[in-house]
Amino acid sequence: MHVPPLDTDVDVVLAECSDRLSELKARCAALAAENAGLNKFIVQSCYVFDGEQGELSDAYICAIDGRMPQTTATDAFLAEVKTEARKEGAYFVANRMLAAWEAGFIDDTAKNAADIARMILTSTEFMANAPEGDFDRSFSDGVLEDIADQLRKGGNQ
Repeated sequence: MHVPPLDTDVDVVLAECSDRLSELKARCAALAAENAGLNKFIVQSCYVFDGEQGELSDAYICAIDGRMPQTTATDAFLAEVKTEARKEGAYFVANRMLAAWEAGFIDDTAKNAADIARMILTSTEFMANAPEGDFDRSFSDGVLEDIADQLRKGGNQ
């Protein structure tokens, strides 16, 4: 949230607030229009199918496959929500890691703990443009499996 300096002219602050409010109103109007379009699509093009024995039962089916309305404003809004949530997740991870280090549960140098925390916190700069696959934990799970294999074989400890 932008907080203007205390010596800023009240008229300037009000103008900034008015501009921001106009932006948010336009965004809400676009989201509402998309929502109305989706509701209309569902009412007019989808139905509930109550199948017979051995058939699909109580399925929600769209009669017009592939013609669902585009939701660009909603998609953009949700992308922002995801990005912010992911940033908060990174802050949480850095906080937890540093708390564990501070409490003595992580046996490493202060420099290494700080480097790892900075790396986690800096990752937030790249989240908005990162591909979806970067948020999947499969890479981490694979590396952890490799480390566990090395440790079982008496490797780097």
